[in-house]
Amino acid sequence: MSSRSSKKENQEEQITESKIEHVIQAQVVHLSSAAEDQEIQRPGTFPCGRRTGSKLVFPIVYLSKDGVKNPVVFGIVMTGLHGKSLIFGYRLEDLDGNLKEELDQLIEFEGLSERINWPTDALADVLFDHRKALILLPNDVLYAREHGWNQLFEDVKTGVRTTNRTAVRRMGRLILGSDRQVDAYNQIANESA
Repeated sequence: MSSRSSKKENQEEQITESKIEHVIQAQVVHLSSAAEDQEIQRPGTFPCGRRTGSKLVFPIVYLSKDGVKNPVVFGIVMTGLHGKSLIFGYRLEDLDGNLKEELDQLIEFEGLSERINWPTDALADVLFDHRKALILLPNDVLYAREHGWNQLFEDVKTGVRTTNRTAVRRMGRLILGSDRQVDAYNQIANESA
């Protein structure tokens, strides 16, 4: 292979790496809009009966076998009040391609019935249990920018980094209360402004 073609491949990889964040953001916007269209409400209410007006969501990214060439946001975690959250996204019947194939295999492996159209949260649990999905938090985005998205995904698959499932499910939006997540969130927010 010539150095010219190797250089071109490296540029294509860098272009892909730089666009991954935007591809993920676009999918998050799509799922957020779909949730709004279906009038999905965040869990929990204030004592007066009012609900939160928060728009904060965390994407659930499928960690495919072929890395980050085509990242799939499988669902979003909508944070509510009192540490409660709700997962909204695709059901099994909505999926196709590698993700559907892999989920079919994992569902069979887990002994779950293939006849049921499992809801998003059940499918997410299967993916988390097999380290095939990640709830993307601000600190993960900064890590991916520094080390690459493939490295982030590989670190989650091998257990070097967490899927963030337990922390987000137990803490909801309070996950942003940790110093490193606050710093990462503010850095990303300041870049957007």
